[in-house]
Amino acid sequence: MREDNGYSWKYWILKFGLVLSLLILLVNVVRLSLIRGDYYFDVARDNKIFESVIPAPRVEIVDRKGRVIAKSVYQYFKLENGNKIYQNSGDFDGYKFEGKDLAYEVKRQYDYGESMSMITGYVGKINDEDMKSARCGYKLRGEDVVGRSGIEGYLDCEIRGKNGKRVVEVDALGKYVRELGREEPEIKSPINLSVDAYWQEKIYKLLGGRKAVVIISQPKTGKILSLVSSPAYDANDFTNQNNEKISRYLADKNNLPLMNRAITARFHPGSVFKIAVSTAGLESGVINKETLIEDTGVLKVGDYSYKTWSGTSDGMVDIVKAIRRSNDIFFYKLGEMLGVDRIRDWAKNYGYGAKTGVELTGEVEGVVPDEDWKKKVKGESWYLGNTYHLAIGQGDLDVTPIQVNQMTNTIANHGVKCKMSILKDSKIDCKDIGISDATWKTVTEGMKQACKPGGTAWPLFNFKTQIACKTGTAEVGDGSKDTHAWLTAFAPADNPEISITVMVERGGEGSDVAAPIVGDILKEWFNEPETLVPRYTDDKSEGE
Repeated sequence: MREDNGYSWKYWILKFGLVLSLLILLVNVVRLSLIRGDYYFDVARDNKIFESVIPAPRVEIVDRKGRVIAKSVYQYFKLENGNKIYQNSGDFDGYKFEGKDLAYEVKRQYDYGESMSMITGYVGKINDEDMKSARCGYKLRGEDVVGRSGIEGYLDCEIRGKNGKRVVEVDALGKYVRELGREEPEIKSPINLSVDAYWQEKIYKLLGGRKAVVIISQPKTGKILSLVSSPAYDANDFTNQNNEKISRYLADKNNLPLMNRAITARFHPGSVFKIAVSTAGLESGVINKETLIEDTGVLKVGDYSYKTWSGTSDGMVDIVKAIRRSNDIFFYKLGEMLGVDRIRDWAKNYGYGAKTGVELTGEVEGVVPDEDWKKKVKGESWYLGNTYHLAIGQGDLDVTPIQVNQMTNTIANHGVKCKMSILKDSKIDCKDIGISDATWKTVTEGMKQACKPGGTAWPLFNFKTQIACKTGTAEVGDGSKDTHAWLTAFAPADNPEISITVMVERGGEGSDVAAPIVGDILKEWFNEPETLVPRYTDDKSEGE
């Protein structure tokens, strides 16, 4: 049906709908712009743009075989009534906001706990000094953490990533509207350690909480394969701010679980120091391989008597036998012939009295005494008895276990001393300290015989792998009868693959206490499961 003007009824319905729509639109425009315009203007004005930091996670720390030792993990949460409601957590793989206004925490996680804590160290909240220092080239934020010890502290700036940022819009009520842009945090490459986490954990358990140190390293490179200090702490307790456990660590003045005994504590080395004294005697020409000194069982100087550790006489003794039997009388007389200055000089050639340079916080230098030192520090003169004590690793001589291990590496490496390092890819830094081939052969022969029948290291007599070693039993020097038990060794003796140094604090005799620990480790290291490592209660030879 058509109207007179030729348009159908559908046309008029469409026209009416269009006019109605325009009228509705016009009404709303008037209402929004004129009636409620001020309100919506205020809302739009109150929408804000915020820029927030996306903190970069600290880099992973991995062992020599790629096992993850330390990593950053994230946790997202919302605040509801002042409480954190966690959304998810897990390994760090990027910040996933997905349009939500989630808050987050980044935490450090240590997968090997106590066994690795002296190497990794821990992280802690920043303090006022950290805020002012800008030690990494930029100022830190109040929410940042810093490395407090170990690798975390030593390489704090290298372990840090570069923070990212996120720009978001929120409404007048603070609710998330949209993300306008972001810059992802920069994550650096992992820190690769030379340490083997398997051995680190195994040795820590082997020590069973005893106050002790075990260091295994490569003589030809100075790379550390294991550095265990026991007892230790769990670095996760600092990450999780477990104040109860942290207070317990701090209060334990007997075990000192926060102290890295391998690099921070100083001990008398006892007879392991005779390696340095032997070198001094041979290199100075004071003695040679054939020189004989009579062991009468006791050496008298005026009113003073100096006895050998065994309480018996070894008769006529040459340098090889002196090392094999750790004969004190021989080394008293050798010390007298050398004088304190030549002993001091060779001790320092081996690295005593100086830091080894290992990449851990807290390393100390130790003390190699001489006449000037005693006058300055104690206000006393130097006497012959002081030289005797120094020649057998006692008196005022203080060393760290890592220095003893470095000395062991040096004699194993034909007199080439390498900087100790815990980083897999760091530059190998070695120098020849000038030990002649004849001296090396003589000292090494004495160390080989110390691990064979007739020597002092009786728990190591049964090994097929040839071992070169030196025992030590060092008086603590505090008036007690306690002694530190030492054994340092390298193997195989003619082509050393590893060196190993064990010190058990107030543990007893080196042969009885430190040597079995070395034996238990070497059995697996050199695949000798059938080799018997006897204990003190078993039938044994004499030992120091």
